[in-house]
Amino acid sequence: MQELLPGETSEPARGQAQDALSRLRLSGPSPVPFPVALALNVAGGLLLSLAFPPAELWPLAFVALIPLLWSLRGAGPARGAVLGLVFGVAFFGATLYWIFLFGALAWFALTALSATSIGLVGAVGPSLLRDGRSIRSAIAFASLWTAIDWIRGLFPLGGFTWGSIGISQVDDRPLLPLATVAGVWGITFVVVAVNVLLFQAVAGNPIAWVRRAGLAVVAIALVLVPIAMPFSEPNGGSLDVAVVQVDVRPPPNTSAVQEDLLVARKNITLHRSLAGSSPRPDLVLWGEGSLDPAASSDPATMASVQEAIAQVGAPTAVGAVMNDPDGRQRTSELVFGKDGSRVDRYDKVHLVPFGEYVPWRSRIDWISATRQIPVDRAPGTSLHTVGAPGLPPFGTPICYENSFPALPRAFVRDGATFLVVPVNNASYGFTAASDQHLQMSRMRAVETGRWVVDAAVSGVSAFIDTHGRVLARTGLFQPGILRAAIRTSTATTGYVRWGDWLPILALIVVGISFLAPRRRPHPHPPSGPLPASPRTLVVLPTFNERDTIERVIAGVLERPEHPDLIVVDDSSPDGTAELVRPIAAQDDRVRLLERPSRSGLASAYLDGFTMALREGYDLAVEMDSDLSHDPSELSRLLDAARQHDLTVGSRYVAGGSVTNWSRARVALSRGANAYARFMLGLPIHDATSGYRVYRRALLQELLRTPLSSSGYVFQIELVMRSDRGGFDVGEVPITFREREHGESKISRSIVAEALWMVTRWGLSARLGRGPAA
Repeated sequence: MQELLPGETSEPARGQAQDALSRLRLSGPSPVPFPVALALNVAGGLLLSLAFPPAELWPLAFVALIPLLWSLRGAGPARGAVLGLVFGVAFFGATLYWIFLFGALAWFALTALSATSIGLVGAVGPSLLRDGRSIRSAIAFASLWTAIDWIRGLFPLGGFTWGSIGISQVDDRPLLPLATVAGVWGITFVVVAVNVLLFQAVAGNPIAWVRRAGLAVVAIALVLVPIAMPFSEPNGGSLDVAVVQVDVRPPPNTSAVQEDLLVARKNITLHRSLAGSSPRPDLVLWGEGSLDPAASSDPATMASVQEAIAQVGAPTAVGAVMNDPDGRQRTSELVFGKDGSRVDRYDKVHLVPFGEYVPWRSRIDWISATRQIPVDRAPGTSLHTVGAPGLPPFGTPICYENSFPALPRAFVRDGATFLVVPVNNASYGFTAASDQHLQMSRMRAVETGRWVVDAAVSGVSAFIDTHGRVLARTGLFQPGILRAAIRTSTATTGYVRWGDWLPILALIVVGISFLAPRRRPHPHPPSGPLPASPRTLVVLPTFNERDTIERVIAGVLERPEHPDLIVVDDSSPDGTAELVRPIAAQDDRVRLLERPSRSGLASAYLDGFTMALREGYDLAVEMDSDLSHDPSELSRLLDAARQHDLTVGSRYVAGGSVTNWSRARVALSRGANAYARFMLGLPIHDATSGYRVYRRALLQELLRTPLSSSGYVFQIELVMRSDRGGFDVGEVPITFREREHGESKISRSIVAEALWMVTRWGLSARLGRGPAA
């Protein structure tokens, strides 16, 4: 092998490895048969639902995603989206079964909308799962799930958080402290990551048992390490709090007005039972909806409320629906002083769509179910704490608001020393809705480092400490007084301080993981050594190259490697073929292929490559016919071809250069190559160079399947397919000279095609449609 000139050593793109692949268009693991995949996802979704009430088998959450992960192997975006949607429908459909109380349409709409988030996970997730990269896959996929779950809590219509995986882990004592720093999102992230690690250990490509054990250890560590993190401990004084809970179920044939007044009287009567108690409670709480519109707008009823509060002599917070002077109706928390006078009020900011108002009412009024909500309530103007003389400030996220982590956090940042959650889940009867809601309050207690008191008009009422433990609770529709001492606090948790930093970071991780170039497959088996004097065919495509073709042919024929050449002419109007014809007639190393019309650069090279394979050539060379490629540099490319399956003459490696180009054009060319390198994960710096040498084995693989491009971008496609096929691609420096004769064939449309194709290939690979990554 000839020695290369100093500073011109060829640059191999990647080292060889022992693994071998037999095909260029590599594929990942074979997809699970579609009917089986559907069944797996139905089972997985139902399994995950068992982690939530009523079953509350929370450990199942750590394995429930494995069926989804298994079915996503080898899935493209469309298939993945369908499988994720099926998983989501099974999960949310079972978890939200209690929505059926409002009709099949309501249940189906909410289930389908919620399931689309997992459909999106299914569409994007396969592109983040990398064989052999278990930790990276776990981080990326868990980030994707966490980010999408967070977005689901924001959009549409203010979001919907029910079914967040992290909520299921409120009884997972080792993992739960993580919520003090990362919120429920941190718990979700860990649970999903553990699923991925366990899946990689049991269902991935065959790996050594040591690695399997290692993945299991990492999974266990993720769950156990947070146990070392402290829960927030309250630093304030004690308060004696009493919750009034009634049975709101009315007798048959009770009108809406009568029902409102009846519920109010029940609360008043039960509240009066606290009179004379010793010690007197520091605060009394009534549930949401204790004073519905007919009661809150009735002067006699409101007078009775204030008299009862004054009789007991304790500040009282009452859930009410108010018909305000501006003509709007609002869901409110009214705070009365111990003398019965009203001293504060909070109006619910985050209303329940299709529960407290109907979005787009004028457009969907034809749906009869919307008429069950006759009045659209108005939201409050701001989140703020409330208080009463003798009490520290506290927050009152009303019912649905407590399902959004950011809202209780906002109350605490506003100075809340404890949280009161007025609740009205009476419409859901004896279903698991109330227990699912209680889980959210438990998570909010841990996140904020505040005691939480759920004050439910008909259950479940509960006292929850900062560790998320339920210290006292009621059943459903069981009237009575629930009373306990709580602790106030001004301590600040990491979650209160930093908020939803984890899902935002997760979005960044997903973006980086998705945009990062795909990892190259294992190398193709080495093609073997070349003969001492390999047969070489130089392919010279021409269209109006009369001024340069003779010099190019002469330069090629002078090479000591004695290459043959073929001129592929596209009926050049300038008579290029007429010049080549006599040369080919006199020298059997020169051939001329005259094509009847202009068929393009890519097809010209493919015709030449086909001839090279048919006639047993060891090497095939691409080369321009306008002297932009110096024939004297061919020897260095042929020498490097002994080391690489594809050798590219590069302008942009050490020793390479461009002459007669403006700085702007050089910058544009470098930028285009950098973009292709990034999008496609290419191992070379000059993928657009047309001066290159292919070994026979590579050409045979490249020509097995048609190219998807026909313009100049085919140069990039051939490099991409060579690299993704595991072949060795290297570069040697060349000097590119701008043509002195004729006109460049590059046009804006060619540049646009190249940009589009590179973008499409890159996105296809990232979404799992291209060769395995």
